[in-house]
Amino acid sequence: MNIVKKFMGSGTKQDLLVIPSGQFDLLRSQQSPKASLECIYNDSTLAIRETTRFAYELVVRKMSDNLETPDGEESEDYSDDSISVLSTQSKKKEDEWIFEVNDALEFHKNWNKQGDATFVWNNLQGDEDEEKVQFVMPSDVALNEIEQFLQTVHRCQFEVKYKKSSLSATASDLLQFESNSLGVSVEDNLDPDLDEKFKTMNIASNNMESEEEDDDDDAFEDANDTFRAEKKIPLESNQSAEPVNANPPSTVEHSRTPSPLAKTPAGEEQCRLKASVYVFDPIQGQFILQENGAKVALIKTGKYEYWLAIEGKQIKLGTDVSPSINPTFESLRSSFIFNYSFNNVTLSYLLKFDSLQACITFHSVWSKCFWMTLNKEPFEEIPLEEQKYVLNSGPVSIEKQLDEILALDSEDEREQYIKRHETEADLSSDEEEEEQAERSKKVISSESFEEKYHPLSGKSTDSNKSLTVAFRNDRSYVLRGNKLGVFKTDDDDDDLDFVTVIKDISTLDGGKMDPHNPMLYMEDRSLILQDSSDKKKLYKMDLERGKVVEEWGTGERDIVQYGPNKKFDQLTAEQTILGVSPNGLLKIDPRVNTADKTVLDQSKEYKTKTEFSSICTTENGSIAVGSEKGDVRLYDRLGIRAKTRVPSLGEPNKFVSASSDGKWLLVTCESSILLMDMTIKTGKNTGNLGFLKSFPSSEVVKTYILKICPEDANDIVNYTQKPISFTRAHFNIGVGKQEDTILSSTGPYAVSWSLEKILAGFRKPYKMKRYKSNIIEDNFEFGTNKKIIVALENDVSSSKTKSFKRPNKDVIMPSSSLTSFYS
Repeated sequence: MNIVKKFMGSGTKQDLLVIPSGQFDLLRSQQSPKASLECIYNDSTLAIRETTRFAYELVVRKMSDNLETPDGEESEDYSDDSISVLSTQSKKKEDEWIFEVNDALEFHKNWNKQGDATFVWNNLQGDEDEEKVQFVMPSDVALNEIEQFLQTVHRCQFEVKYKKSSLSATASDLLQFESNSLGVSVEDNLDPDLDEKFKTMNIASNNMESEEEDDDDDAFEDANDTFRAEKKIPLESNQSAEPVNANPPSTVEHSRTPSPLAKTPAGEEQCRLKASVYVFDPIQGQFILQENGAKVALIKTGKYEYWLAIEGKQIKLGTDVSPSINPTFESLRSSFIFNYSFNNVTLSYLLKFDSLQACITFHSVWSKCFWMTLNKEPFEEIPLEEQKYVLNSGPVSIEKQLDEILALDSEDEREQYIKRHETEADLSSDEEEEEQAERSKKVISSESFEEKYHPLSGKSTDSNKSLTVAFRNDRSYVLRGNKLGVFKTDDDDDDLDFVTVIKDISTLDGGKMDPHNPMLYMEDRSLILQDSSDKKKLYKMDLERGKVVEEWGTGERDIVQYGPNKKFDQLTAEQTILGVSPNGLLKIDPRVNTADKTVLDQSKEYKTKTEFSSICTTENGSIAVGSEKGDVRLYDRLGIRAKTRVPSLGEPNKFVSASSDGKWLLVTCESSILLMDMTIKTGKNTGNLGFLKSFPSSEVVKTYILKICPEDANDIVNYTQKPISFTRAHFNIGVGKQEDTILSSTGPYAVSWSLEKILAGFRKPYKMKRYKSNIIEDNFEFGTNKKIIVALENDVSSSKTKSFKRPNKDVIMPSSSLTSFYS
């Protein structure tokens, strides 16, 4: 398995795996005259270390008091921020406890009465008989990390005992080391029943169905034939079947590693598990069981190339590991969903693993393979805290949900939990009627206003390429070729009216230009533009005069994106703006008396290859900078080192956008949108934002990955014949307004997410609206979340957000398309 360096063939003698934070305690029996629990270290790390061939140690190290803040972290003059604050350099510890890994250690997992996960093992060097130690992990340590660490210790025990590599070890081989994991503890602080309860409970509340009529998971049918078979055999009423959301208790049979797959691409196998295979039927709107007990493997086929292989008696399929398959994990159902395409047909498959532990194992290996595919570098070489961030990021906080479910005692309580988190009943009957009655909004053709001013030119081949919404007035601006269309919102009927067009936009000396990247400026009276052929210059257009009036050079620096000093600066007469070059963060001031308008003493350039790609600011002027590498840097002001660096999840950052108060950061990637919580939850900086203070080394930035559910993405890809590709994501914003909705689009679909539902863990926290052509960009009208402006390829439209609907096949695909596609 691709778990740690040792098992990937590395000969480096160092820590194989580390849990970076936890409390270390000494446990004594009830008969001891001393206290049964004695805290040794309040804050410590737990590591597995290789000493010699087939010999390992567990090492508990005391954390130093000032570990949270690396040297120079708060210094304005400290300029090297190439090292992530999530990857604090290791420091020499004053104290450490070392335990030889062997059978006698009886290393196992448990939960104490406070609900904290713990590792417990024998203290063979203790002063008393039956003396043990425990390592208590904080709540922010992900369950998959706990399972990964436990499995790694068992593999080390296997190598110590048999003096051979554990690569050949099966699950049954490792079972002998798991036999003690449910043993009764020697002290009152541990709750042995909690582990058994955790293993046997049905996390998704067995046999429960959502009442939401468009929930795609509430019914799963068995079928003996494949999706393309002429006849599907449904279950008889007296037959029983395991629902897809069941998590049966782990058994030896379930945990045994299956035999190798018969036909797979040549390469190094990373993991091999069993799973039931379902396929989504878009006509019935549900997943259909295709085969139980199929073999699932991840295979390394080349340098940073991986392959997902699935093989059963009836099913054999495979696909490369990439964002294009829209991979999605649903841990509460122990399942993995992905899209599979062939011959211009896309199907959505679901793999239901036999246990939560199997799903966690697959998730861990998949995350590493996926990350290496995108980043083209070894996962094991990035700092441990960045590894933790990659493995712990996801659309739903499984740790939070498990904690809540563990506290539920009755079936009724669990049923209410599932309904609360999976049923969207937010539209009242009155709202439904109002939604149905809402008339279609006026759509303005960009071609019509173009032809009005160019009657001899014929129909233009240009299409709309950007949308800019004003803050100070009711205007919106759409770039099309070298023209700028101006629109206004009609307050009486909420329609969008065409105002005028500014044509033949040219440089200051009258030269041709291809304007793009518009940004409103100086109380919305001016527009900053860039010529696509020259990234070393910016142009200021006076909107009242309808022409470029200033040209700003930036020396030899290419400006890839720019924005205001503060989020609402365009409402003011502020003249300076910020820009990013591939390796720098710049302040630009048109009042500088040289051709180069860069304010050098307030800018920052890096010697390393940062590949900056995007920038945004908060109301107070804090700065976020995204990159092509996918990482994000946070600054409290310009000219100093970053306070926080959020590691990359793999995809490049196209755009970044911050909430006014800086609590939330929105990062637009190609196939996903990242919602990051910037509030520090632990340590001395608790309650501060990552813009102002650094996250402690033991805490990762909580990141929600917003995606289109695979079954909806399946319909979208089949309808458009194009992959998911998100446009710039926006919060609803306004002075003194609270952001609560997110807006983006892909193809002809506008998509809005409810922030409240994202945080509550809804499976589909979004609604959609389909247009007749592809959306170039959409945005909220300033100061409201109830109305949006949409620039289509050749049209401009306005819509109310309540016209958006919960996604289903009728919303995504016209019925005629479904009929013809599946006939």
